[in-house]
Amino acid sequence: MSSQQQRRPHTPRPSHASLIGRQQAGQLAPTDTAKALQAARGCPDAWYRVQALASVAEYADPGAALSILEEAAREAQSCHDAYGTVAVMAWPFKQGRLVFAERELKKCLDLASRIEPHASKAYALEILWGACFAEHPSHANAVWRRILELCHPDRSWRAARLYLHIAEIHHRQNRGAAAVIRAMPPGKARSWLERRFGLA
Repeated sequence: MSSQQQRRPHTPRPSHASLIGRQQAGQLAPTDTAKALQAARGCPDAWYRVQALASVAEYADPGAALSILEEAAREAQSCHDAYGTVAVMAWPFKQGRLVFAERELKKCLDLASRIEPHASKAYALEILWGACFAEHPSHANAVWRRILELCHPDRSWRAARLYLHIAEIHHRQNRGAAAVIRAMPPGKARSWLERRFGLA
């Protein structure tokens, strides 16, 4: 997922230094952890700093990777709002550290209720669910339960798209869209998905 796809339209544009720092961190990470960390820490914008740190952790020695991910989680708290803090944690979660993900995911899911507006809440949880589903299916289930609690699919087009996205992925993997749709609250979005997947 690209940074442009994952930032909300009204999120302030990143500084040039953050973009360069993230790029340098990614380029240096496979060969020089120390210099990659220096580049990552130099990103002025927390959103890009967290992404850069996560890219360094991907290539770091296993003994150092966890501490880098923990640093990324701390830096996520510096994002400009709850949306940024929750959504950007998708990058550290991609590194496959189960204990780290379990601990930090709980914090993210607790914070998700503070994201406004509703469309941004749905978007952040969509990003988080996707990262967890790819690495930790059991953690994706925890995100799914939170989606059902916080994101009514009829309240915004992004919320409706969130449910569509999850249904499509389950359909591709195990023809499991029906279970997703039947868990949804009744309404226009559920009826639409029932027709789309031939359940109506």
